[in-house]
Amino acid sequence: MAIVRPLVGSAANWTGIFRRYSTAEAVLTPVMASGEGGAMVVGHDKQRKEFYMKMDRNSAEKAVLQYDLYRKGYVDFYHTMVPEAYRGKGLAKHLAKAAFDYAVEEDLKMSLTCTYLQKFAADNPLPQYQERIVKPRM
Repeated sequence: MAIVRPLVGSAANWTGIFRRYSTAEAVLTPVMASGEGGAMVVGHDKQRKEFYMKMDRNSAEKAVLQYDLYRKGYVDFYHTMVPEAYRGKGLAKHLAKAAFDYAVEEDLKMSLTCTYLQKFAADNPLPQYQERIVKPRM
């Protein structure tokens, strides 16, 4: 089931709502991160090990946060990418929040080898996130 949250920051200028789904199959209606479709959706594709946001319903372009489950109970969030045309709009923070919330829900320790996610963790020092962060794996 979806968790509905209001948009915040620069993304609040967009109409609609922010939804996070736990499986790729849950995203049934195409929407755009640009706001033209009325809602932003963060999907989670567990097979590809990535959180994503489609940029346009007619394009394969998407923002992604990729991870690896490298040991039982441990996740390495190693890469975040937002297409250049969509940077600076707060999309990466929605991907980061969805990923961190997933780690909390699944009781996973987080290794943050992505520098953006290290900054996100420093800017959002919530106890439920901080207690799960471990040194990046080598």
